[in-house]
Amino acid sequence: MKQTRLKPIDLFLVLSLGGTFLFIVLLIATQGEAMRWLIMENNFDYSFTDYFRHVGFTSDMKNFYLNTIEAPFPPFAYLLYYLLYSLDPTDEIWDVESWEAVRDYRFNMLIYVMLIILLALLFRLLTDKILTYSTSEKNTALTCAILFSAPFMAGAIERGNIAFLVMLMVLAAFYLRDSDNAVCREAALLLIAMASGIKVYPAIMGLLYIREKRWKEAVRLFIYGLLFFFVPYAFTGGIPAMISHLKILFLFETQSYASWTDIRNFLLSISKVLGQYENSPYFVKYFKIIENLYLLLCVASLFKTDKSWKKALYICGVMSLYVPSSHRYVSIYMAVPLILYLKDAMEQTESGDKGVIYTVLFALIFTNPVYGYFTGWSADLFIFAPIYVLMIYAFVQEWIVPAVVRRRLNAAA
Repeated sequence: MKQTRLKPIDLFLVLSLGGTFLFIVLLIATQGEAMRWLIMENNFDYSFTDYFRHVGFTSDMKNFYLNTIEAPFPPFAYLLYYLLYSLDPTDEIWDVESWEAVRDYRFNMLIYVMLIILLALLFRLLTDKILTYSTSEKNTALTCAILFSAPFMAGAIERGNIAFLVMLMVLAAFYLRDSDNAVCREAALLLIAMASGIKVYPAIMGLLYIREKRWKEAVRLFIYGLLFFFVPYAFTGGIPAMISHLKILFLFETQSYASWTDIRNFLLSISKVLGQYENSPYFVKYFKIIENLYLLLCVASLFKTDKSWKKALYICGVMSLYVPSSHRYVSIYMAVPLILYLKDAMEQTESGDKGVIYTVLFALIFTNPVYGYFTGWSADLFIFAPIYVLMIYAFVQEWIVPAVVRRRLNAAA
């Protein structure tokens, strides 16, 4: 009798939801104390700050870039925040540190809740559109598993970071970019340009069009990107604001601190564990070299692979691990290659032991890592370590395994 094994989506759901269920049990057993371990920086005092802080900035659209270094997003992002601010405006200008007052003002919290519900519904819709071989019930379970996982629930949603919207834009762009409909393909270009106008680094998706020699689309994407990045400065303070914003971006790029997130800071955390953190200024220059080598490896792998989901993996691997001074919420970008991986798995283009390993690693990212609570280590480690292992495993499969196979074939011949 032929042995059957769990399909990738079933295995993912068992592991992901299983971890979340066990964490709920732990939460009850610890009378809620386990949530303090799971939450970003073990601190609820800054819940939703990434949303309300930036909404508050837009009460003074012409000057906020000049008044604070806490506004790293490009101006297109602040046009979106201004639309949200306009739903519940005030006659006063919010101070740059008065985000709690913005949160508590009239209907602002309700607006945020409705926005998250809308984004969750859009995510569910995209999941259905992409995973056409799956049942509606499984797609619903998959959406819940991802949204209730630590990267989302105790990351992007809890902090109110706009990364959730950017992730949806990137996922939708991957869904639309290969459509037979010219309007859908153009919509993909606009989504990439808009996502880049919010978080900058989704611009790396432009390499996809160069890799596939879709030159006309690449040129249009470049033009759209310039428009979405530079034109909104006209509404946020003009050239002085642009200069100030570029200085802010440079400042963020130069920052380093021990955290289990992006490559530079992950390595700093390792140096801290090894008792070498006092030498961090000496190490940082080498860590910067390593992170840039990682970027080059992702780009090279993007140009080598033919699998759609792996193209997404190498792009989102940059978005999740390369960007300095990033926090936990950037891990949600890995949901894009996860969805596309499950699509390929359902079409039986990725199977066997490799498929099991990829599935397990994705599930370890998108769950609530109950096992980490008993170690006393940061929850970020248990979110990002599987991402690093996933990327290393993909690189090995992309470069080393084919080289070994070719060597064996040549030896046999």
